[in-house]
Amino acid sequence: MTELELYKFIEEYSIEWHWLNGDTDVILFVNNCLLPHWNRLLGTHILDDEGIICRMKDGYMCFEMNEICENFGIEMENIFKKD
Repeated sequence: MTELELYKFIEEYSIEWHWLNGDTDVILFVNNCLLPHWNRLLGTHILDDEGIICRMKDGYMCFEMNEICENFGIEMENIFKKD
């Protein structure tokens, strides 16, 4: 996944996100119906070994983006603008 691919995914599907932990991480809320698109974007390699941590809610999954972005060499501030 590239920064552009992540940005397009967030914009195209109007994905909600918020900075947390004192602006050191971002939580991304992916609707359950979008999980196949999200999984394709992440690729199968990210699920190797330990996989990724997420929190399941009613109708969506929450992903902390710090580790995911680090894995792909993405600068979070380029995607998730601070106010």
